[in-house]
Amino acid sequence: MIFTRLVMVLAILWLAGCADESEPPGQAGTGSGTLSERAGQARMHLQLGQYAEAIVVCQAELEADSTLAEFLNLMATAYAEDGRYAPAIEALERIVELGSGSVLTYVNLGGINTKLGNFDAAEKHLLHAAALAPAHPEMRRRLAEVYLATNRFGEATQQLERALQLYPEDATLYYYLGRSLEGAGEEAKALDAYEEAMALDIGFAPVCYRAAAIARRIGEPDKAAVAMARYQHLQQVGGGDPDAVKQLRKLWDSILEAPEEAIHHFRLGMFFSQHGYMDEALSKFEKVARLSPRDADMLNQVAGSLVEHKRSDEALAFYRRALQADPDHLQALINIGSMLSVRQLHEEALGHLQRATELVPDEGRGWYCLGMAQINAGRQQEARQSMQRALDTEPPARLRERLTQLLASLPAGE
Repeated sequence: MIFTRLVMVLAILWLAGCADESEPPGQAGTGSGTLSERAGQARMHLQLGQYAEAIVVCQAELEADSTLAEFLNLMATAYAEDGRYAPAIEALERIVELGSGSVLTYVNLGGINTKLGNFDAAEKHLLHAAALAPAHPEMRRRLAEVYLATNRFGEATQQLERALQLYPEDATLYYYLGRSLEGAGEEAKALDAYEEAMALDIGFAPVCYRAAAIARRIGEPDKAAVAMARYQHLQQVGGGDPDAVKQLRKLWDSILEAPEEAIHHFRLGMFFSQHGYMDEALSKFEKVARLSPRDADMLNQVAGSLVEHKRSDEALAFYRRALQADPDHLQALINIGSMLSVRQLHEEALGHLQRATELVPDEGRGWYCLGMAQINAGRQQEARQSMQRALDTEPPARLRERLTQLLASLPAGE
């Protein structure tokens, strides 16, 4: 029977026509809009690594009103990410002069001055941040970086232990704690910290190397072997291609610089996924979900990557997370609806897909996926109507051809 065959190929059709086609995080269309929308546009550029474009957006707003602290902060972030530290500091100091300095302003001033080796200035700004918000884990980590750079290991350890009380599941904090303890000569404790970091993040290449080295030094050959095997496994990413290994290090450097930013974990997760390191990718994706549980775009992108690698259970979980963040996220509705239809969970699938067509009735892909789900549920007449609605939206040629073929196969209405 033609419908049996259609049901059997539903998964193939879904992957070809309904797979994740959403934009990368933050790539929604933007216009001149309100100040809030313009700030969102600047953030979009930052997430995509388009620092010059972010600066242009901020400068345009600041030309009209030089006291806009939000745009000064966004511009400072763009300059800093682009390695242009002097104008970044200038923008942040302007915020302080305006009396609009937040904890983040002082934390960023501390971080940039640390990069420049201005440790006294960095400590001053970070202690100011500590006075404003003692329970700020990023501030504690950056203070620890200052103390590590100036060989004040006891103070660094103290800051990191306080940060871990606030944020106990952060692998980077354990990594820095290990470095601090190692600097203080407490190598056994340092190895414990490194092992905690490896347990929390199986793709943490820098910590694996340090753990292996210190384990050898203190006479723990078994632990050294485990850590080195993990490190060597990670160095084989891309078949050991030097460019891939270099990219891995670069991505990890970004995380170590700002482990609080979900986008860095997202990028590393996508890198691991691209190279088939799916366990490591999932470790990063779970971190993304913890850091940005309300970023539906990013969560939907994660799910799409998991679909591509046939990790359907994990993909389904991330689609659900995306819809928890935004119940009307069009791409997530279409994608989860199609996936549930393949799993024969018809009512839930149809509910999501019908919602998608209600939200954007001129989106042909939504109607097509709804029609396929209706075929799978044995609702051929409803499917015919949906396919016709999809055709009426003037879809791309490839989808139009498929719709025409399907309509020819479906029974005409009575």
